[in-house]
Amino acid sequence: MAHRLERIDPAQASGEQLEVVTRLGAGRGRIPTPFNIWLHNPRLAAGMEIIGTYIDHAPGLSEAENEVAILATAVFWNAPYVIANHSRHARKAGVPEDVVEALLDKRRPTPDEGRIGTVCAAVWDLLEGGTVEDAQFERYIEILGRAAIAELLVVIGYFTSVSLAMTFHALEPKA
Repeated sequence: MAHRLERIDPAQASGEQLEVVTRLGAGRGRIPTPFNIWLHNPRLAAGMEIIGTYIDHAPGLSEAENEVAILATAVFWNAPYVIANHSRHARKAGVPEDVVEALLDKRRPTPDEGRIGTVCAAVWDLLEGGTVEDAQFERYIEILGRAAIAELLVVIGYFTSVSLAMTFHALEPKA
């Protein structure tokens, strides 16, 4: 199969594309792989840069909580490239090994209660179809707060886009 990812050559990039690349470098210090896909539509890439950079520095979720949401989303969408990268990031961020293994095995994680357990439950509920009973919703709000819930929804949505983009372009994890 031909390699589907067509990188933008900086020497041939449009002004809009270069603006996004510059902001990515300033905000994230690098050009994440999905942006090589999104830069073909610079306006889209600009919006994704704002969201992605925010997620990287989001105050409402810890790094471990963020990685639970990312890894669960990648596994849900069967995105090998994202799974490989974020299973490493999750472990490095301190996500308990039993949680990482449950996510990788497509099993609902059952960590101790508290924020990480609440994030696991909320992400699983959302990826199962988004139907959450009132009592469970109130528990999520009580433990995480509305700002963190808003971030969690955006992390799942953003990494759905990342996962689909990487899979559609047949990107495999680096060996």
